[in-house]
Amino acid sequence: PAPPAGAGKGHGQGAAAPGQEKGPDLDELARRLLDPVSRLLRTELRRGRERTGRPFDGRR
Repeated sequence: PAPPAGAGKGHGQGAAAPGQEKGPDLDELARRLLDPVSRLLRTELRRGRERTGRPFDGRR
């Protein structure tokens, strides 16, 4: 029978060096998440100001 799909992982020519695994690019992931997270944060801050009766940020 053939060895399981994960058998021998990390051995041989095709193995990636430690720290260079094929996975999600963290910089690209951060860029993709920045806009949605910042939009949610701004919305939550605005709602908090509206709840306290201050619709505008007085520091600007």
